Amino acid sequence: MKKVVRSNVTNLPFSLHDQIVIGFAAEDNRLEMLFKSGFLSITGPLKQVQGKIEFEKVDWDFCHVYVLEFPEGHCNLGNFQGKKMELLDFIKQNKNIRFEIIDETYGYNTSKFDGYLWDETSMKECMVEIYHLGDMNYLIEEEEGEE
Repeated sequence: MKKVVRSNVTNLPFSLHDQIVIGFAAEDNRLEMLFKSGFLSITGPLKQVQGKIEFEKVDWDFCHVYVLEFPEGHCNLGNFQGKKMELLDFIKQNKNIRFEIIDETYGYNTSKFDGYLWDETSMKECMVEIYHLGDMNYLIEEEEGEE
């Protein structure tokens, strides 16, 4: 039997685990994901860098957000009620968000982020799926003295 290997994505320059998304900016077929404190560099010295992420050639028809609410107040286990919505509708309804990314998954033209959506009174499980035919770019703010 012939063996064909699909390697895990291990060459990511930054980790989004435990990073806080504070908003999204959508324009035409481009999407920006805005962060409270940037993200963690994992290719060189481990350090937090300020920046945002840009997705090019977004196909909005296939971008969705899932929000799961747990009546008992505990996420991850038990009964839940949920809602699936278009990403653009989610962005319009949630101008000031706090979405903590726990896991990031990358596949065929898709970037998916799982985590927790926080507000003043509750925590909900949240999944954001972004379907994009273009690149995912990390836009890093340069520190003083860098060029």
